[in-house]
Amino acid sequence: MVLAAVPPDAPKDVKHILGFYYGNGENILIRENGGRLELLYRFAMQDKAFGGSNIYPLVKEHFDSYTLNEAGPMTSSESSVRFERDPDGYGISCRVGGHVYSRAFVGRTTGERGKEFRFAPHSAEEWAKLRAEAAAAVMPAALAAGQQVELVEASTIAGVKLDSVYGRADNCFGAPLYSSEKLYVGQEVAAALDRVQRHLAAFGYGLVLWDAYRPWSVSKLANLALPPDSKGMLEDPETKGSAHNTGNAVDVSLYDLATGEQVEMISGFDEPSFRQFASYAGGTSRQRYLRDLLREAMELYGFKGIEMEWWHFDYKPSTKWAHLNKSF
Repeated sequence: MVLAAVPPDAPKDVKHILGFYYGNGENILIRENGGRLELLYRFAMQDKAFGGSNIYPLVKEHFDSYTLNEAGPMTSSESSVRFERDPDGYGISCRVGGHVYSRAFVGRTTGERGKEFRFAPHSAEEWAKLRAEAAAAVMPAALAAGQQVELVEASTIAGVKLDSVYGRADNCFGAPLYSSEKLYVGQEVAAALDRVQRHLAAFGYGLVLWDAYRPWSVSKLANLALPPDSKGMLEDPETKGSAHNTGNAVDVSLYDLATGEQVEMISGFDEPSFRQFASYAGGTSRQRYLRDLLREAMELYGFKGIEMEWWHFDYKPSTKWAHLNKSF
């Protein structure tokens, strides 16, 4: 697969109306594609990524007023599409013909004004108890079976920026899970990330590493910290563990080599919304391009992405890797 040139960024006023709208028991998505707006009508509720939606181009009449033409071999109709904004310029409703759809804000990137996702906070005393319980837990012996990697500091990979999300408090748990902001990966993973970094440089981008090796005890801590109704969001450390425990899984994004700044991706990290899916059809042309560029580069050098999180990649997932519980 060869990607075309990076699309230009969409104007701010356009980004502010992109997103998810609901009403009348229906869901629609407004996205930018090739400089134009499109309305995606989701007729199958299980299609979380909106990949199978009906797509209708919108023809701009004037500011926030468009025309949707539904043409086909059996029928043809035209509807007006109008957006209403709040005082800050964000779209809050979309009227299609006689139907009104309300905006649902998610995540926190340009075009969305929702708050960053956080689990219910724990007190300092509660965190102390959870950390003690996780530290005292014993990793199941079955998880230690397999090929064991030699861990190296990710800071040794030239050009890769480290942004240890779980080494700080500004993550979905609201507290650091690691005692350090250092990140580690297996030696083979480090070599593969170096090749990805050099590949991306030709496009003007570099890798940002959000998370990598995770000691089993940290996976245990994360599981303990989850609310009872959210335990299914992470793999059970007692039975399956996490691919991050092996040193062969990474969570990555992109930064601009010219500015050194992280680029605007299609969703935030650990954002529990439909925008996290690797095949999510919304956002802007540029956001989808950057997400696909990242995936193409990673999979070219031995990594395999997953559908649930566009940022997560496993190195040689068919190999039986041993889970580790080495602290930083």
